[in-house]
This record gives sequence, structure tokens and C-alpha cells, in this order.
Amino acid sequence: MEFTYKQLHRICAKAVELKKTIRANEILDNNTEDADWIVFKHDVETNVERALKMAQIESEYGIEATYYVQGYLLKDNVSLLKKIADLGHEVTYHYDVLDANNGDYGKARVEFIDFVNAFEDNGFKIDTICPHGNPLMNRKGWNSNKDFFRKEEISKEFNDILDVVVHLPDTLKSDYTYISDAGFQFKIIGNIEDNDISNSGDINIKSLKEFSEICLKNKKIIFSAHPHRWKTSGVAAKANKFKFKFVRKVAVTASKNKQIKAFLSKFYYLAKKI
Repeated sequence: MEFTYKQLHRICAKAVELKKTIRANEILDNNTEDADWIVFKHDVETNVERALKMAQIESEYGIEATYYVQGYLLKDNVSLLKKIADLGHEVTYHYDVLDANNGDYGKARVEFIDFVNAFEDNGFKIDTICPHGNPLMNRKGWNSNKDFFRKEEISKEFNDILDVVVHLPDTLKSDYTYISDAGFQFKIIGNIEDNDISNSGDINIKSLKEFSEICLKNKKIIFSAHPHRWKTSGVAAKANKFKFKFVRKVAVTASKNKQIKAFLSKFYYLAKKI
């Protein structure tokens, strides 16, 4: 499956044919063993205009999705984000506060509160959140941003907020399937809550037919995509995928050197642009 808007149209059409679609903030209202739904969830790390394009396509099919937006994007994109929300989509926070504060929970908490307040001051209610993964980050003392809400006192303090990665496995009354476009490859993530510790068990999805079979076989599905990676043409999508894989290969090879990895870690935020 390619990362084009034409493909997104196909995915949306198939999803609404086979499943009830809900936002992430409606999951707890549909939390029964027999509930059958799909959540379209998107991690907005750059280029809010592309997120709006995706939101408009989903809206054509009656899909109300959830857009997890990095806090720094609020500054210049409130009007675009409000257009997304006006289509019925949930606009909320894609946090990376532990990485941004080098594992300091106190500073991470302050930043988290500041961004939650900033979202809500602009009219975006924070009911659910999602952590961001930074592949280039050099960590000592924490595994990922997920550790922020794994910390019991943090989770208790913000007990009115659902982390769809950290909390969901223990919150749902039945299993769910998490599909992601991470790494420019559609795949079922085998262990989403702990894939920062061990990412084994992922299953690649090669076609729309396979996606359809997964929808039929599994009652609860989260479909997660990064809007900035999707393109209008197949040529542009393939070029973008090649660029990503090339940059990743260079970064992975270079990061085998501890000193280089420490240097690259200072620029982890650049990975959001790819």
C-alpha cells in the first residue's frame, strides 16, 4: 500500500463499509467486549496543512478522527487546527515531554501542564493523549516518552486523561489491534504499549485486501498515520519513502558510534520533519 491520498480514499471507504468509526475520546463510551469499531488516529509532528487535507478526505466518508498534535505547532497553526476540529475531529496533544527535558520528570510535568492549558485555552479539550517516539534520542534512565504516564503519580494526577498507548491495554474489556504507518510501512504493531522496550512481533500489511481481512477478523482497531508523509502522487510518495529510508539507514549506521549518537540526540526533533 502506498502513501497517497488516493490510497487514503480507498482505506476510508473500506473502513466505513466494515466498521463503525469513532474518535479516541469515544472509546470509553464504546468499551464493551462486543463493541466493533475503528479509530482513525493521526500523529501531527509537522505540516498541519497536510493534516487538514487528510481530515477533509476522512470527512467525505463521515469519519471523525483524532489528531494528536505536537505542542510547538500550536503557535502558528491554531486556525488550521480549528478547521480540522470544525469537521468533527478530535484535536489534542501529542506529547514528548520526557525527551524534551532529558528525562527530568519535574520539568516534563511543567511542560505537559503548559501545553495542555495552551490547547484548552484555544478550544481543544484534552480528553486523550498520545506519546511521541523519537528514534534518534539517546536516553539514560528512561525508555521513551511513554514512561511519563507509566509513572503512577503522574497517571493519578491526570486521571481524567486517557493515554491511548499507555492506558488502553488495561482499560479496554477486550483486545484491540493497532495498525501504524511507522517506518513507511503499514503494519500491525505487536506490542504497542511496550514497543519502546521490545518491538518484536510486528506484522506487515501489504495490500488493501489484507487491511480488509484484519478489519473483519478484529473487532477493535486503531489505525495510526502520520499526515505529513502522505502525498498526492505515487511518484512523490515513493521519493519520500526512499528519502526516509536513506536518512534512517545513515542515522542508524552513524549512531553505532556512541559519540555520534550523543551528538545526533541533540537534534532528535529533526526526525519529525521526515
